[in-house]
Amino acid sequence: MRQVFWPLAGMTLLQTVSVILFLAVPVMAPVVARDLGIDASAIGAYTSIVFLVAMFVSAGIGTVIRRYGAIRTVQVGLLLSALALLLTTSGTLAAVLVGAVLIGLGYGPNTPAGSHVLARVTPANMRGLVFSIKQSGAPLGGMLTGLIIPPIAAGHGWQAAAWAATAMAVIGAALVQPLRARCDDDRRPDQRLSMRATWSSLRLLLANRPLRRLTVASFAYSSLQICVFSVLVAYLVEVVGLDLVTAGIAFAAMQIAGVVARVAWGWLADQVIAARPLLTLIGIAGALLIGLLTQFTPAWPFWAIAAVCAAVGATVAGWNGVFLAEVARIAPDGQVGAATGGTLFFTYFGLVVGPASFTALVAATGSYATAFQVIAAVSLLSALAQYLPARPAAGAD
Repeated sequence: MRQVFWPLAGMTLLQTVSVILFLAVPVMAPVVARDLGIDASAIGAYTSIVFLVAMFVSAGIGTVIRRYGAIRTVQVGLLLSALALLLTTSGTLAAVLVGAVLIGLGYGPNTPAGSHVLARVTPANMRGLVFSIKQSGAPLGGMLTGLIIPPIAAGHGWQAAAWAATAMAVIGAALVQPLRARCDDDRRPDQRLSMRATWSSLRLLLANRPLRRLTVASFAYSSLQICVFSVLVAYLVEVVGLDLVTAGIAFAAMQIAGVVARVAWGWLADQVIAARPLLTLIGIAGALLIGLLTQFTPAWPFWAIAAVCAAVGATVAGWNGVFLAEVARIAPDGQVGAATGGTLFFTYFGLVVGPASFTALVAATGSYATAFQVIAAVSLLSALAQYLPARPAAGAD
């Protein structure tokens, strides 16, 4: 475990800070939208732009990682995300949209780079746990966002909160610098940069049936997850009647549960139950819990709202580490980064389609609850369809 500890700690830190930078604007959606003169539910479009960019970056980042190293690639990504938030503080819609593009450029390399580093140092029988710990940085970042960003925005303005997140990016990039010599020792300065890497990753995915099955489910799961991440605070403020800081606490409870659950699911996948049926169970539970979340009213006690949000976090935000470990397990030798990038192309496509669909559903129905229920139903159907055992061929014994 010693050879794994520091690379894991570094990649988890980078994951955490990357998520804080991405979620800073969605968590402040009610006040940012008010200043921009738009509806808070339109923040889903911001999220869609982020991941539309990230899906192409993640699929084509392989040659960049090989040339400059995984650590350096993610460091540059953090600084791009920091620049995005600085632009956003100008308070214009155009700056926010350009910021979304830069956030996507900065966020896209994070997961392929993490898988590249950890696959090299992690024993096969620990991959579920190690990858899940690394991916726990996502809900951990969400928890910190919910606890830190809304109070700063409420007390000092949302621009000050964006500056605080920018400072975290610079600090995070500096803290992992000591790992570069060790984790980027496989970089190849003569590696040619090429957009063909995108198509190579996709061809690898399309030629591998187990990877395709995983990818279909990850598309639906990621759609549901990002809708909850992006819209929960706005839903709790506008529909349930919570104030921004209290809604941020409920959001943080969801993320805390996600941190714990990702590690627990990873351990279960290594020791108790195979990844595929476990992912099926997580998907079913998450969809059902979203149905309960849509029943919130102003009469609900806050402890009950927080408890449901935590249960939602344990499921819709808990599957990622098990998924990535399974991708690493079934990827061809030496192609973990490419396989991860290819699957993430479609996982991130879910992150594009989900928020955009959610925004359209709210506009068409006038109901957050209906939008949540439709997205959850798609995730439930995917869980049932994609992870059922394949039927034996005709004539098989």
